[in-house]
Amino acid sequence: MKIVAFGNPLLDTIVLLKDDALLKKYFLEKDGQKEVSQKEMKALIEDIKEYEKTFVAGGCAQNTLKVMQWLLDQKCCATIFGAIGNDNEGKTLKQILEKHGVDTNYVTQRGYITGSTVALVTGESRSLVAYLGAAEVMSPDDFSSNSQIISQLQDATLVYMEGFFITKRIEVASAIIDCCNQLNKQFVFNLSGQYLCTDYTQTVIDFAQKSAIIFGNKREFQTICLSMNETCVENFIRNLGKLGKTVVVTDGANSVICVGDGGKTFVEIEVPPIKSEEIVDTTGAGDAFVAGFLSGYLCKKPLKTCCELGNYAAEEIIKRRGCTIPEDAPTFNF
Repeated sequence: MKIVAFGNPLLDTIVLLKDDALLKKYFLEKDGQKEVSQKEMKALIEDIKEYEKTFVAGGCAQNTLKVMQWLLDQKCCATIFGAIGNDNEGKTLKQILEKHGVDTNYVTQRGYITGSTVALVTGESRSLVAYLGAAEVMSPDDFSSNSQIISQLQDATLVYMEGFFITKRIEVASAIIDCCNQLNKQFVFNLSGQYLCTDYTQTVIDFAQKSAIIFGNKREFQTICLSMNETCVENFIRNLGKLGKTVVVTDGANSVICVGDGGKTFVEIEVPPIKSEEIVDTTGAGDAFVAGFLSGYLCKKPLKTCCELGNYAAEEIIKRRGCTIPEDAPTFNF
């Protein structure tokens, strides 16, 4: 089993808030995502100076690979491709990922700093603020001239891309998906954020249409439906399923729905209830769900089992601060 992922290598800072004041100041939404300028990020970092903070190696694709390696006992070959700065933060990311059994194939962009994300946590909700820095600086040549990544793609079972990777890198992202289609590789795409579906509507739709597996939450799919004059998410994903795609829709604590097997399989899986006092931080819950689903998929499990494993992984991660890996082995039997 081998998975190659494309995403934004980021260093996460998790901050616990007592109220919504900072969210209002920076026009942020609970459970939303927003990319900011270096100036805005510096201002936010100054504002959170006195708050309790936790630092974690982050980025959606990296989170997914970390959790997959935990679930699969590092028996899967996992590689992340992205860009970092020539700084200590970049070196720290490499060390942490390799500790978790994830190989790093980073492009070092001199003159840029390694990207970062601040997760502002209020109760059971969190708002992500990102400054991508070096992560969004990449050219098609950084990909096409990298013989190592091309070789890894040739050997890959799955190729995964977080939606955030397309920002300011549509040309290189398109080169990657075209290469995967030429190699007849199963391409997995995560819609990742509602604002991406609004700001990059046609690109997101194009990538979804070229993908074998598509992940997203209900709000993201609703945004796409509006753009395509579709009125119902369920009908939309059923139509995608008929095209041979596996589509997975999450909706927070509500049921997960999944379509696959050429549209013949439609499963709806309840999310197991979890006590509010057990919820520590929802950061990375979606990434963990993807990790669980893809772990089951790589092990050729039924879609129902894949969804259940996704729910299990998400539940384990939200009981912890940030997307950090439990020390104990997983208890899900698959």
